[in-house]
Parts: sequence; C-alpha cells; structure tokens
Amino acid sequence: MGLGMSVDKRKAAASARMCHVIMNSAAGRAHRDRLALALRAGLPRWPVTLHAPASPNEMHELIRSIPLHEDLVIAGGDGTLQCALQALMETQHAVVVLPLGTANDFASHWGYTPDVLSLQSALTRRVLRQVDVLSCNGINFTTVGGLGVGAFLTRDFNKARQFSPLFKRAAEAAGSNIYTALAAGTIIGRRAYLRHYEIESPQGSFSGLFSNVFICNQPRLGGNLTVAPNASTSDGCFDILFLKAKTPFDLLRSLTALRMEVEPILSERLTTESLLVRASDGREQLFFADGEAFEMDSVMRFSVHKGALSLLTAGGSVA
Repeated sequence: MGLGMSVDKRKAAASARMCHVIMNSAAGRAHRDRLALALRAGLPRWPVTLHAPASPNEMHELIRSIPLHEDLVIAGGDGTLQCALQALMETQHAVVVLPLGTANDFASHWGYTPDVLSLQSALTRRVLRQVDVLSCNGINFTTVGGLGVGAFLTRDFNKARQFSPLFKRAAEAAGSNIYTALAAGTIIGRRAYLRHYEIESPQGSFSGLFSNVFICNQPRLGGNLTVAPNASTSDGCFDILFLKAKTPFDLLRSLTALRMEVEPILSERLTTESLLVRASDGREQLFFADGEAFEMDSVMRFSVHKGALSLLTAGGSVA
C-alpha cells in the first residue's frame, strides 16, 4: 500500500468531514436562512451544521466543543473572527473564513472570497497556515489596530450600523467604501486630533503628539489603506505607523497618500515585538482592532503571539 492518498481519495476524505459554520447571530434570521441555502447548494457532499451563537461566551464554548477532526468555518467579518479568537487560540482548531462583513481585511489578505466556491476550495486543498495574533491589554486581533481618529471612526460606524437599519443596508451595499465616505465627516467633526503618547519599545523610547497610531499585522486596513506595506502575518513582529498630522487637511492628505500607496508626510515607522503606549493627556482612550472599538486604560501594552492561529486556505504565497 502506498504511503500517500490519491487526489480523489483526499477529496473524498475531506468531503466526509462534518463541517461547522459559525455566523454572527446579529446578522438576523433572513441572513442565516440565505446562508443555509447557499451552503446546501454549494457543499452538497459536506454534512454542514450552521450555528448562530447568541453571545461571545456561547461562541467560545461552541468552538471548544467541536472535535478537532471536524471542520470549522467562521462566516462573517473581521469582528466575528475577532470574537472567536480566544477559543481558536486555546484549541488550535484550524479554521476557514467565509467573509460576509464590510471590509473583510483578514479574509482578503488570505485570498478568501465571499462565495461557497472559495470555501469549498479551502476545505478541499487544506493548506495549513500559522498566523500571528496581536494583543493589546488582553484583547486579541489579527489585522490592524490603532489609536486616534481611526478608533472614533470605528465606534461611530458600529453605532450607526447598530441603530440604523438604513445605514446597515447602505454599508452592506458599499462594502469597504463606506469607511472612505465616513472618514471625512469624522475627521472634520472630531477636532481633537492630536493625542500625547509616551512610547516604549525594545528599540527605544520617545514621546510626542500623534493623530493616529496604527498597529499592523498585515499591510491593508479598510480594504484600501496600505498602512504597512512590509507587514507580515508570520514573522513574530508587528509594524507601527505613527501619523503626526496637525490639522484636518494634513490628516486627510496623509490618509489619501496611504490609499495611493505613497508614504505620508509627518509619519514615522517602527517594527517591534512589543510596545508600551502611555497616554498622558487624561482624555478618553479608544482603541480599534479588527473593525471593533474598545475603551482602554491610559497604559496600553502590545505583544505578539507567534503562530497562535491555525488557518486552512486553498494555498498561495500570502504570509
């Protein structure tokens, strides 16, 4: 008997696995029914169970209960994956992403597309990747996080999406372009751009006034901002972009430069394995990560968990 399996046998073995698809319950019953119909039509050979846990704790318990030999799919946006991260890191259960969110930064980086064909390809080819996970004061994230105007934009967006059905439908139709449309209003309306931070890292310490601090595990944010062109998801480090824009015009110009993949003015970069940020102005501290906004203490500690997330993809050279 040969040591390997033929391609047909590997496909047959993969198709026999139970597949658990976890979606965000906030998406609603109609969305769940459409997804269930698409899964039945697109994965006819896979026995699929669709789950919509009602809370983060319920999601974590569900992930912990799924046997490692059964497949696990997270269907949603960056925020849905972020909610599942803690349990995924604990169990090391390899996961596939079906992107159904607004920007889908993580999924786009790894080549997932919002269709069942992409899901089927990942479940069949089963290329295992180990992905770094970043952490800020115990909050885990996989894409880009940050301080400054971006955090307020994220909070404003999520509040509007939660309380306005019309805005939610517009966001679903516009995709990542909705962030571009909102950015100008948030920047002009906020006024208080500059925050004073004291920065400590193994490379040295410094302080100053910053409009944005981006903590990057991958190059892109919001679908079209190249905030860290050299960032890698598997190097055990994270890239940081500091923006020092002093006026709304300077900030809009810097963000336009990032969208055009040009280095913005009034910026600095750093690559490190750990970082401490101390806010010394006594004002509200918001941090955004994976499309979610979090209230923070004045001292924020960033670290990296190397290879902490196991991912199944269809292959490719993304790292």
